[in-house]
Amino acid sequence: MINFYQTLKALDIYKKIIVRDLLCVEYKCFLEDDAFKFWTEVGCLVFCTSGKKIYSSKNQDLTVTKGSIFFMKKGAYTGENYFEEDYCALMLFLPESYINHFLAKYDYIKVNDQGDSKAVDTSENFISLKQDSTLEAFFFTILNYFANMTMVNKELLELKFDELLLNLFTQPRYATLSNYLLQLAGDDRIGIRQVMEENYASSLKLPEYAELCNMSLSTFKREFPKVYKTSPGRWLLNRKLQLSKKLLSNTNLNINEIAFRCGFESTSHFIRTFKKDQETTPSKYRMSVS
Repeated sequence: MINFYQTLKALDIYKKIIVRDLLCVEYKCFLEDDAFKFWTEVGCLVFCTSGKKIYSSKNQDLTVTKGSIFFMKKGAYTGENYFEEDYCALMLFLPESYINHFLAKYDYIKVNDQGDSKAVDTSENFISLKQDSTLEAFFFTILNYFANMTMVNKELLELKFDELLLNLFTQPRYATLSNYLLQLAGDDRIGIRQVMEENYASSLKLPEYAELCNMSLSTFKREFPKVYKTSPGRWLLNRKLQLSKKLLSNTNLNINEIAFRCGFESTSHFIRTFKKDQETTPSKYRMSVS
């Protein structure tokens, strides 16, 4: 499964700006497959400049077209490509360390928002933002920098990024996003339960789940049974099978699509695992409950 953040950071085919540990990329999709999977350990603010995609998490589908602005939380995703027009986007990855550095610089923000910040909805992995003059001005300024990389001055860019974050944290219309970022910055590690519930329907490996929790693999394996009273591997397999039974019962998705959506390595792996658990094939199970 592709680590999207690390891949974009490493590839030289994209124009990019790195300020401290913040990564800003002018992204053009070169994927040729209709469907794809990826994960990112860093949340990302996205502005689509052309084309179309559908991004999906366990509980949410998001159709992205030219002009769409949204924040993608760290986690695992599937997606669907469209090829009528090249998909291009400006992507701003905001590591927790960068947010913490910003909040230390403007410490009054955290103090002012602690009292009235609302609980963050963890059921949705995408936070959609309406296009407005503030965001437009920021995105087009950055696009102008990318059009002429000789103009790039990292000190000025850091001020632009600070200006963006100041708007996101102080304007009421961005409250959903700012509350999430405050929660993210306020915790030394995101809870195991939140990470697992949001991302179990993926093909992530245990070290990648640990990274999303900001834990070492050994710490993750030690802490997981304290939350779920079982091992990570057994819990993941049970949740994937539960989801597959729900999709077999309530949707018309074919077996390949269900295997993909539930995060199994392949259709054959899904069928073999399902048969071992249920003593019947997915197709026969579907017929028995229809």
